[in-house]
Amino acid sequence: MNRIDRLTAILVHLQSKSRVPLEEMEERFEVSRRTIFRDVKSLMEAGVPIGGDAGEGYFIVEGYHLPPVVFNKEEAAAILVGAKFIQKNGGEKISKNFEEAMYKIKAVLKYRDREFLENLEESISVIGPPTATKMTNIDPHIEELQIAIASQKKIKITYYSNYTEQTNQREVEPLGLVHYSGRWHLIAYCLLREDFRDFRTDRIQQLHITSESFDRSKHPNFMEFVHGMVGGTDAKEAEIRFSKKAARFTQDQRYYYGFLEETKHEDFIDMKFITPHYPYLAKWLLMYGSEVSVLSPPQLQGLVATYSKELFEHHQKYFTAELRK
Repeated sequence: MNRIDRLTAILVHLQSKSRVPLEEMEERFEVSRRTIFRDVKSLMEAGVPIGGDAGEGYFIVEGYHLPPVVFNKEEAAAILVGAKFIQKNGGEKISKNFEEAMYKIKAVLKYRDREFLENLEESISVIGPPTATKMTNIDPHIEELQIAIASQKKIKITYYSNYTEQTNQREVEPLGLVHYSGRWHLIAYCLLREDFRDFRTDRIQQLHITSESFDRSKHPNFMEFVHGMVGGTDAKEAEIRFSKKAARFTQDQRYYYGFLEETKHEDFIDMKFITPHYPYLAKWLLMYGSEVSVLSPPQLQGLVATYSKELFEHHQKYFTAELRK
């Protein structure tokens, strides 16, 4: 961040709170205390009425107002992502208020940035509730993917497949970003496979936006592919019965395994999952032992039984040793 941008950001930061500690500005802007002192002094010399000191923090004297704030396209795109989550999970009133706020944000954007946001808006979707787990590893590719999708540029990715445990190179036409099962997924047309593919964005190891454009209008609506995959056309359903004791410990994790809905009973809770990979779900269920039962399908029941048998045979020597005592 250059100094002009930092001065503007400091001014906005001071305007957003009644008093801002010096340490907070140091941490946000990643500069030394001396630099913050110098920037605050420059703002005061420019006529901004700043009060306070290093010990108590700084503030802008009441009555001073900033000129209208202008968002750049990256900031507006980040707000758009937040809006998608709120529209899906925030309730009708909050969603409506946020929608009105988005209209005001779009109104102050430059024409090119507004066009960028409009192209991006129809390509981002949130399916199902977010997880309660705090995300400690922020996906570094989301911003690049937003740019590629909005500008309709082909990308080259290095992708790690967890199922095959292999890394490969793909050239794809990025069509949209969808958040489901606790993760962001890139939905793209793969030029190698000549078909739609779903790439988990946190498994993209490298990404390069090429100069080659593509025409997204040549592809069917990518959301039809998403709903077919997540909603049950190609995806696999599973019904699992948890004891109430075990169900309490699934709250954060279950979204990573395709949790869809639950039905509560007096002594147990039945949950429905949508998953592309039964072995992945089966291995997770083993950790709940006798507190969980697979209601359907038989294929998943068989996998759980097989994995349970393998575990018993692997650890059987400990039972034998115990009996000899």
